[in-house]
Amino acid sequence: MLGRVSTLRLPRRLSIRPIGDAILDVVFPSSCVGCGAEIAVREVSAGDALVCSECLRQLAVFAGPTCIRCGARIPEVARDRSQCATCRDVKLWFDETVALGEYTGLLREWLLRMKQSRGDLVSLAIGRLIWQRHSQRLVEMRPDVVVPIPMHWRRRWSHGTNSAAVLAEVLADNLKVPLASGLLRRLRHTPPQFSLPPSRRRANVRNAFALRSGYHLEQASVLLVDDILTTGATCSEAARALKRSGAARVMVTIAGRTMSH
Repeated sequence: MLGRVSTLRLPRRLSIRPIGDAILDVVFPSSCVGCGAEIAVREVSAGDALVCSECLRQLAVFAGPTCIRCGARIPEVARDRSQCATCRDVKLWFDETVALGEYTGLLREWLLRMKQSRGDLVSLAIGRLIWQRHSQRLVEMRPDVVVPIPMHWRRRWSHGTNSAAVLAEVLADNLKVPLASGLLRRLRHTPPQFSLPPSRRRANVRNAFALRSGYHLEQASVLLVDDILTTGATCSEAARALKRSGAARVMVTIAGRTMSH
């Protein structure tokens, strides 16, 4: 086993899955969470993403190879997939990245909807899509715990939700490993990364995360979950806090990967 996580203060699950399924069954039976169109297959299993074929076609889901380290799309002919031109000269504290698709077009629209108070159903669908596309790789990572990037309470209050936490719950539920949504805490209210030029993003989140008291990582393998990755500064700083607290490996899973900084 790669590590252990103290269960002293593992938080109660958010219960997004059963609530989400109940809403989908009653309010949107067999309907696409993106456009509302009826889904042809009537028998919808609990693991289905509830995304119609047309929306799925428009989502910029990666079909070709991606960089193992940062999740960026790379050419089919690339020999080295452990790093790419995007991350080769960048210090990143996480070890591996799984990305659903490119942060553009319809996927970008959905990820922005996920950040709103009524976006949890879209987050649920995106989380299930990530699992459907990357379940084998995620299982092979053998994480001991799943941890979402935390929001500062002010931003959580203004948004009404934390999409990273919903994605993390979907993945933890499917992986059958603990979800520790309270393991990391955000120490200060930082300006949104998208509002800053890339040159200032690392300084913006430096020392912004810390492990909460009562949690202990002993050579643990941690799956860190966020919605969007651009420069990787936020996930890298969170991974640094996790590794300084004893984590052996930190893998990142994100829904949207920007292709330019």
